[in-house]
Amino acid sequence: MNIIITGASKGIGLAIAKTFAKQNEKHAIGICSRKKDELETAEKELRSISAKHEYFSAVCDVSQEKDVNNFVAEFEKKFGVVTILVNNAGFGIFKPILDITKQEFESVLATNLRGVFLFTRAALPKMREAKTGTVVTISSLAGKNGFAGGAAYCASKFAVRGMMQCLFLEVREDNIRFVTICPGSVETDFFIDENHGSAIKSKKALMAQDVADCVALAASLPQNADISEIDIRPTNPKG
Repeated sequence: MNIIITGASKGIGLAIAKTFAKQNEKHAIGICSRKKDELETAEKELRSISAKHEYFSAVCDVSQEKDVNNFVAEFEKKFGVVTILVNNAGFGIFKPILDITKQEFESVLATNLRGVFLFTRAALPKMREAKTGTVVTISSLAGKNGFAGGAAYCASKFAVRGMMQCLFLEVREDNIRFVTICPGSVETDFFIDENHGSAIKSKKALMAQDVADCVALAASLPQNADISEIDIRPTNPKG
């Protein structure tokens, strides 16, 4: 399979990449991130897991159309049509609506929503030609339930769910699957982005690998079967 994973230098994205790297089937695995040093470290980790796969990495800001188009075009040139696209890149700024700035609000949507749109639009044409493909997008339970201080983040995650539902109806006759995964609290450094807060650290939180396993499960089904949406949350969130 030819797999692209966005935001894959750490956290959930890297866990997803590692999960595919551990599989016996040979893959071409493409990963991107905005930070070159983290991306280089991630690729080294993947190569240490298995040398039988082909790897491709490049710095890419998912909110920038030129970056996205160049990344997908270069990947397709090397490996052919993308068979699995995992839209994972995202971050959150959590402030009351009267405190969050216009720039902060738009930056969250630019990555979490525009990035999904740009990557999906870039990969979809050749998927349609090949009449196969799977697009997995990491949303959140915050894409179903609002909370105080979450206006920007929730708006982006509600929106990607709606976009995936529309895309499924648009191209299902081309045998392309759209899967939206909605995790609850995950223990990663997701919230650590300069001054955007601190990481979730809880024995009750999900682990990045839990989400990665959901991605692998959805991708492993026969192409005629589609899990359109998965909610995953801690079994016992208290304590």
